[in-house]
Amino acid sequence: MDNSRTTIGIMDIGSNSIRLAIYEVTSQGEYRLINENKESARLSEKIKHDGRLELDGILEIVPILRQFNDICSQYKCREIRVAATAAIRNATNSEEIVDTLFQYTGLKVDILSGDQEAYYGFLGVVDGINVQDGFIIDIGGGSTEITLFRNREWISSVSLPIGAVNSQRKYGGDSDSWLDVNITALQNEIHELLSEHPWINTHPGLPLIGLGGSIRALGKLDQRRFKYPLPIAHHYMLERDNIEYFAQLLPSLSLAKRKRMEGLSKARADIIVPGVIILHAILQYTEAAVCLVSGTGLREGLLFETLELELPSASEVIPRQVNSLLAFHSTVQSAHLEHVHRFAEILYDAIMEDYDDESQVRKLIYVSSMLYKIGSGVRYHQYDKHTLYWLTHAPIAGLTHREIVLCAFIAGRLSGNGKGINVGDYRSLLEPSDAELIGKLGSLIEVAIALDTSETQVVEEIKVELSEETILLRLQCRSQAPLEIRGLEAAARSFKKVWKINLVWTMDSSST
Repeated sequence: MDNSRTTIGIMDIGSNSIRLAIYEVTSQGEYRLINENKESARLSEKIKHDGRLELDGILEIVPILRQFNDICSQYKCREIRVAATAAIRNATNSEEIVDTLFQYTGLKVDILSGDQEAYYGFLGVVDGINVQDGFIIDIGGGSTEITLFRNREWISSVSLPIGAVNSQRKYGGDSDSWLDVNITALQNEIHELLSEHPWINTHPGLPLIGLGGSIRALGKLDQRRFKYPLPIAHHYMLERDNIEYFAQLLPSLSLAKRKRMEGLSKARADIIVPGVIILHAILQYTEAAVCLVSGTGLREGLLFETLELELPSASEVIPRQVNSLLAFHSTVQSAHLEHVHRFAEILYDAIMEDYDDESQVRKLIYVSSMLYKIGSGVRYHQYDKHTLYWLTHAPIAGLTHREIVLCAFIAGRLSGNGKGINVGDYRSLLEPSDAELIGKLGSLIEVAIALDTSETQVVEEIKVELSEETILLRLQCRSQAPLEIRGLEAAARSFKKVWKINLVWTMDSSST
């Protein structure tokens, strides 16, 4: 157990809202979000025609920052980082704003350049998604950042001076719904800005990874539209046709109708229109097929730099996420989980079947083995059911939504005793063969768990001998292992029902 945990507060003064995120961190660099607050500010709307944010506009956000600072004090944050983006960055009196905020709150505000904002968004995304290549699109209130990365390395970025709030102010007008002429004018401005950066449309087919409230809101609307069963925004896939659907629908609706849409907050009902127009225009310009919604971005990037973490490779994203979950939510000894994973791998190698994506199967085995008991953090008894609920209601960095559901059922069916798998509402996310895959991998991991029932690693090594009717496990044990024998007897019954083969074992104990 890590007793050297500390907390860090990250404040983000955006053009539309001001956000506070408080993270608990370990000495090894694992972190989790433990508090989050947001307050609408609409700073872009407060900028005067001469580009200034006057004193009364500055003072309006002082109470928000003071209370956020009080929250950080309550959580005993060892460090508070405050970053400001487009609204303050583009104000002609930005230095005056920073000085005034420091005078009234004691908080030092760092004004991020457009490139810095894009880079921190890149850090947050790459830490949370194991995509190799793509564009990151961050639609804020006063600007839109576009970043190209290849092989998980930053290549280029640009900050366009157009966002959801200032576009609404410029083109939305006083009309209840958007006029075609205003939509066209906004689209034309976006294309003019994009055309100044040729690298943006020279990588057709790369996915977009979307940040910002507009894209998250669009993801929620899409999920509600299709009655999506998984309540997770991170890594949700917005298909091109669905983005085009909302780009047509939302501008045609009155503000009152948009406010009544399920899944859309009333505070965002006006600026969702320019947000989706901007996204749609970039989607067309880049010739991207999909947009992945990212639940991590600027604030995680700022935290990432504050902790001086190394950028993970694609293969490191999932292990780092698993280690973070275990660090904060598990009392199970890591030696036991690693033992279970090792035995599950040995079993899989011995009875391996042909799968289209073997690397994905090994990924499922790893996550399910390491997190099978994460539900005991809720309550030890029936931890398998708590695990299933946990994994289907929390994002796991690096996993698609289908993979999350697969891991949840593989890890959570450990007391199923070979019964059929009822995936219920999640069926729409799975493939026809996934029920069988869940059953086979679940029973395989159940055997691996049985081999360390006592969690003492008494079974040190296993060798697997396979015949047509039997799988023989030759177990090398440190001492007698009555708990493991009982566990194997139960696991063997469900294993036979799923794999249609007998599981038997011999035990060679160095102690009698």
